[in-house]
Amino acid sequence: MPSLYRFKDERIQDVMLAYTKVENSVRYSLTHGGRYLPYDEQELQMMREEKAWAMARLIIDKVMRLPPI
Repeated sequence: MPSLYRFKDERIQDVMLAYTKVENSVRYSLTHGGRYLPYDEQELQMMREEKAWAMARLIIDKVMRLPPI
C-alpha cells in the first residue's frame, strides 16, 4: 500500500506531534535555575501550526492507505 511516509519514524513523530497538548506544554530552562517555564505566545502559535500540519499529514496518509473502490 502506498504511504505518505518513507520511514516509520516519520509517522511516529507526526503521531506524537498530533497528540501533544500545546496549552499544557512547558520547557526546562537552564538559564532560570532549572525551572519549568511556559512557552511564550509566539512559540505556542508555532507549536499549534506544527500540530495542525502533522494532523493533516496523518489524515492524508490514512486516505492513501484506503483500498480502491
